[in-house]
Amino acid sequence: MRRQPVQQRGAATVSAILDACAGLLNEYDYDDITTARIVDVAGVPIGSFYQYFPDKRSVVHTLALRGMETYLREVEELFTADLIADTWREAMTQVVAVYMRMLHELPGFGRVRFSDMLDSHRLDSSVDQYELMAERLAEMFVNRFGAHGDAPVMLTFRIAVQTADALFKLAERVGEDDRAYVVGTANELLAGMLGSVLERPQDPVQRP
Repeated sequence: MRRQPVQQRGAATVSAILDACAGLLNEYDYDDITTARIVDVAGVPIGSFYQYFPDKRSVVHTLALRGMETYLREVEELFTADLIADTWREAMTQVVAVYMRMLHELPGFGRVRFSDMLDSHRLDSSVDQYELMAERLAEMFVNRFGAHGDAPVMLTFRIAVQTADALFKLAERVGEDDRAYVVGTANELLAGMLGSVLERPQDPVQRP
């Protein structure tokens, strides 16, 4: 963004622009969306658009970051409000459920989320949203459940985040009958990956 809004009116303008872009992304390809179309849907003057954004690419990038922060805020609320499950496996299922719900409820979230790519367009090579996501999730899970084993924590969470993103994108493209299988496979893979960091080692069996 060129600037951050400091007044309520400016914040409302930015929100209208982002919401308009999110809605358009649900209907059109990235290349078919123009700044003129965004301001028309948002109901704001073109001058107000350029006051905050240099181009549509910056709007999409801001939208991606907003989606990521919205998701992380909901997940953090589960941890801080003590609504998270007692085991890391059940907690992982809760975190995935929040993600899947947002795919259906939050406009544009299914098109622009944690990846720094959108239809092969680089959004910002200086911001690795996978890494940001992995850092925040790793911190929450390790603080709550502890880190066990020799696997590298950050790298493991980063692999898990990128794997989940790819598989959930696939789940959106397959038929409804196959979607549950893809999601179930994703959950199994995530459990295996995160288990190398979060699973407590089993006590050796005492032989008589």
